[in-house]
Amino acid sequence: MPALQWMNHTGFVVEDIERSLAFYRDLLGLQVERDGVMEGDFISNLTGFADARLRIVYLGNGDGRHSVELIQYLNPVGARPQRPNRNDVGVTHLGIIVDDLESLHRSLSAKGVSFVSPPAYRSEARYPWAACAAYVRDPDGNYLEFIERAPAPPGETRA
Repeated sequence: MPALQWMNHTGFVVEDIERSLAFYRDLLGLQVERDGVMEGDFISNLTGFADARLRIVYLGNGDGRHSVELIQYLNPVGARPQRPNRNDVGVTHLGIIVDDLESLHRSLSAKGVSFVSPPAYRSEARYPWAACAAYVRDPDGNYLEFIERAPAPPGETRA
């Protein structure tokens, strides 16, 4: 079996890409890497929808390692499902490493972002495990987990 090379992106289907950009780009500070509309045979074959037309925006933090892919179906437009619970089978989340979760929590809360709960702390955590973490939902209900890791030991080279 061929080897998997690396994790490229995490995709979220969104209702309004401009609203999502206000969250991911303007509030979280991610940079737009690619932005375009895809249509034609390739995207129709890939998605399984005839005459598919999607606006796709990739955002990242500039390191080129992993992107958030926002997808708005312009055709066919999808329905908004009932928001699932975090423990429902099939629910996903994107984990994001941060350097100061308490400050991020205060800053985003002041800008109207609603966290699932305040940061949760774990004093016995050892690198690379989370010393504290908190969940938030984006405008479409997708979960993000902000993670502040326990300090890395001297000489640690893993990201």
